[in-house]
Amino acid sequence: MTNTYNQTYKMEITELQDQLVNLQNCLISMSSIKDDIWKYHPGNKDFINPIKEYDEISSEMDELERKISKIELDILHLRSTY
Repeated sequence: MTNTYNQTYKMEITELQDQLVNLQNCLISMSSIKDDIWKYHPGNKDFINPIKEYDEISSEMDELERKISKIELDILHLRSTY
């Protein structure tokens, strides 16, 4: 009887510890997301305008895509002449 009680006790402790770890991991994850979102919150004195940031990143991506295309064409050209 004591052995069954002891096993049940250990299972309950393990389940509670697993729940605790899962909840703590969730809290850590949410805290990280909250920190990322704070950059765009109007109450932040160093507020980042998401529309402006999006446009700037889009422009940078377009420029990178152009550079990548040019390098790919250069590689193709060099390979075709070899």
